[in-house]
Amino acid sequence: MRYRRTHRGFTLIEIIVAVAIVAVLVTIAGGAVFRRMSSGEVVKCRTNLEELVKLGIKYSEDLGHQNLLPTSGMDDDEDTPEMDESEGWWLALAQELDSTVLPNKKKKMKLSVIFHCPSDKRRDVPRSGIMEADENTVSYVSWTDASEQKQNPNSQIRIVGKKRLDNLPWLSDGVPQKGQSVNDYDSFRSMVVPALKRHNNTLLVAYASGQVRAFETAEMDTKELFQKINPDKLIPLRRKRK
Repeated sequence: MRYRRTHRGFTLIEIIVAVAIVAVLVTIAGGAVFRRMSSGEVVKCRTNLEELVKLGIKYSEDLGHQNLLPTSGMDDDEDTPEMDESEGWWLALAQELDSTVLPNKKKKMKLSVIFHCPSDKRRDVPRSGIMEADENTVSYVSWTDASEQKQNPNSQIRIVGKKRLDNLPWLSDGVPQKGQSVNDYDSFRSMVVPALKRHNNTLLVAYASGQVRAFETAEMDTKELFQKINPDKLIPLRRKRK
């Protein structure tokens, strides 16, 4: 008596189809996980900027009638020989934090990790506590309208008496450069554009009004994005060479 074979192995085509289906499912699931992670990092980054805005308001209030927001490229304060204010706006804000560790002559200043975006992978920093402050650990850059000191294009922002503070960007995702603020399209390209890839084409900007906005950058070229962030500042047209 013969027995029929009721089971057979998978054919090569069936195996290939099964592997393809699994690959698609993994890709979809992985993309969803990445979007959740990216979204979480955007939320954390936004929280950082909101905290920095509070420090900026406190800094401005402590100056009394001056009402200035710090930028990079400020004049150095002779009363603080342990730091050079022109290195970065974060030095001014850090003084408003009780957790700030001022440097001695040989060591760097240490400040809160709220100055670091979790999506910024240029330098490994602790998830909480404090970090050494430099251009590679600080993840945000200052903007300026250069109206406080005409001779200094990186001067602080005076917010008193100005209208439309919600159109005046102050801090954003970026790559700091010593003594430099974003004051035109060229500085935007060198300091902000490199940060666009941090969290899934979302750029966060804090304005002089205290508002923090998110910009979806995937569908915009860099000129359009600059104009969107800074609508009151026109990009000068370059003259064509004859």
